[in-house]
Amino acid sequence: MVKWSCDGKDSEVGTNKKVPFNLVIENEEAAEKEGSLELSLDVHEQKEEIEWFLIEEQKRGKQVAISPKNQDLLKIQYKLKPKAIEVHSLSVETPKGGEIGDYATVVLKSDGNSSNLFSIKVKQTIIVVKTTIGQEIKIARDIGLKAKIEKQEYIFSILVPPDVKGYIFIETLYPDRTMGLLRTVRGARNMIAGEVQLSEIENYLVSKPAVESLGVGNFVEVTEGPFKGEKARITHVDSQKDEITLELQNAIVPIPLTVKADSVKLLEKEV
Repeated sequence: MVKWSCDGKDSEVGTNKKVPFNLVIENEEAAEKEGSLELSLDVHEQKEEIEWFLIEEQKRGKQVAISPKNQDLLKIQYKLKPKAIEVHSLSVETPKGGEIGDYATVVLKSDGNSSNLFSIKVKQTIIVVKTTIGQEIKIARDIGLKAKIEKQEYIFSILVPPDVKGYIFIETLYPDRTMGLLRTVRGARNMIAGEVQLSEIENYLVSKPAVESLGVGNFVEVTEGPFKGEKARITHVDSQKDEITLELQNAIVPIPLTVKADSVKLLEKEV
């Protein structure tokens, strides 16, 4: 008897991404066995002409393009000595023009029987873009405005974390098209290879009290009220009330000034 197993798992990935998996074929008999297995994709998508790819990764491996309109398959040939095992490295490549929610199920046919192995669903991708330091917000606005004017609706959101200098995060369906758009935006330098998982940036998505980023001895600039523009040093922090006490640097007589923590800007250098 010839048995097979697969290590592929259900997953969600971006467009134009490879999802690798292994197909293991084992001959349990005392005689040599030769035959083939057939792999195909059951594709469900909004644009039925968009092609997924099923790829055999070995040297001179085959590749087939599959869509609802093109029901092709990949035949895996095997020739096994008694008690021998073959491992076939394969992958599924998601389409460049896929839509969120499109999915494909890997189907294996053996001896007239059909088995669903695992499914891959298309999702948006979070990419990192290197920018001119100090211009992160402006560049993000320029990207968003350009995408809106050109009706490039594949960009969903742009994140500019205040603690990250020289980088912004873009949530997009098509990283390749996004890179093309970025080439026309001044200050957007290049896209960093790879993608970011939501879990890696979720701490930037949670609103934190302004007082958490301030400490006694920090130098700040007042951004609101009658002392707007004045430089000051923090002498006390009240986390419960989200307030800080300042000592104005230009005051003739040092008078404690208590303000809300979000009414000052932390200075990078001492004044």
